[in-house]
Amino acid sequence: MSKRSRNKSDRPQGREFAAVVWAVRHPGSIVAPSMLLGALGEFGPTATGAVLGGAAAGVGAWYRAHPDTFDTYAAPVLRAWKRRWAGAYSGRSWRNLMSSCGLTRTHPRTKQILVPRVIRVRSWSSSVDTVRVSLVLGMSAKAFIDAADDLADSLKAERVAMERTAPGEVTMIVQRDEPFTFAIPSPELAEEVAEVDPMSLYVGEDEFGREYREPLFGTHFLRAGETGSGKNSLPAQRLRAAAPLIRAGLVRPWVIDPKMMEWSWLKPILDGRYADNPKDGMELLDSFVGNMERKQKRMQRAKLRKAPVSHEFPIDWLIFDEIGYTMAYQSDFAHSICGQTAIIASTGRTTHDVVEALVQEPTKDTVPVRELLPHRVCLRASSSSHPDMVLGDGMRARGAVADELPQGEEYAGIGFARAPKTRQPRRIRVAYTDDAQCSELVSYVKAPTTLRAVS
Repeated sequence: MSKRSRNKSDRPQGREFAAVVWAVRHPGSIVAPSMLLGALGEFGPTATGAVLGGAAAGVGAWYRAHPDTFDTYAAPVLRAWKRRWAGAYSGRSWRNLMSSCGLTRTHPRTKQILVPRVIRVRSWSSSVDTVRVSLVLGMSAKAFIDAADDLADSLKAERVAMERTAPGEVTMIVQRDEPFTFAIPSPELAEEVAEVDPMSLYVGEDEFGREYREPLFGTHFLRAGETGSGKNSLPAQRLRAAAPLIRAGLVRPWVIDPKMMEWSWLKPILDGRYADNPKDGMELLDSFVGNMERKQKRMQRAKLRKAPVSHEFPIDWLIFDEIGYTMAYQSDFAHSICGQTAIIASTGRTTHDVVEALVQEPTKDTVPVRELLPHRVCLRASSSSHPDMVLGDGMRARGAVADELPQGEEYAGIGFARAPKTRQPRRIRVAYTDDAQCSELVSYVKAPTTLRAVS
């Protein structure tokens, strides 16, 4: 028998010592009762009750008097405490949940049942909880990913998504109901170039109530979703967010609009950079590539590897609506259009040339350049395979159930995007831009301004 095996016991840890370990991990279980007992002993039940009653009255008054600050600071803490200790995330309820969903393991020697441990619960909104869980030995995050549907049904939640946040840990995103119950209005237009960060444009909100932002350049974009899902809201809101840069000539939109009506409202500010059929689209792409090559030659002569956004090196932004129409459904120019788009997507990053493509059917046959468009959003989809096609393999299993999003105009703009750091799916809603705001944008851009450079 080896020394290692002699030092390993078949007996589990004593319950009293397991209780001590639990108390150390949860000091509030000792501190709060100790403070209460100490107050009762020092001040008596009357004074202690008066203090507790006053605190409760103060919280109630805060709740009634100032909903904004209460919902921002107090409600998430109280809601998380309640769901952590009086819900499904503690004690026997959590143990039964893990056991029922096949997420426990049996220790090979002691035969002790090992249960994943809840580290922390956060509840930033009434609709979504995040539950950080420590895995047991011999378990991977894939076990939780595979059990996501079982967990959702057991918790009576609409959706459970998984995110691997650290080695040996996974975070469950538990969506109890629809977090986006109303349309998000598009913010007011910024007045000055200095107010706009082109690397962080406001687009909407995520499921945690935080702002969802995207860069304007430095990458290329793919937006997928079925008819009526709200794809046009993405570039429309980005146009509004970048309005001062467009007016200053630092951003130049180009548009290919096969439907002939979705983006025609932009024509007054495009200076001819608009096409509404495959033939004109091919010519527009030729002009775009020629402009990109001229910028590349200027950078080469100046021996620049990177240039700030300026009038000499503006952001040229190609909005390519229904890209599948010209690459798959119209064969006459499909090969040439695909080739020119691939050139832009593969070589335009350093010269601030950007492709933003919108499509209903995101298959490789429909969008051959799909892999060259890395920044992606998947809105409501018609097929369960589309989330993985758009966001990456396994994204639907991690919770990007775009094919299960509710239908109807009131739900347009809801979809999934990849988180920038973890690259896990995040439920988002894009701000809604109405016709009046589109007209406002055109009038704003046509007004004169002073040209400035941005970094």
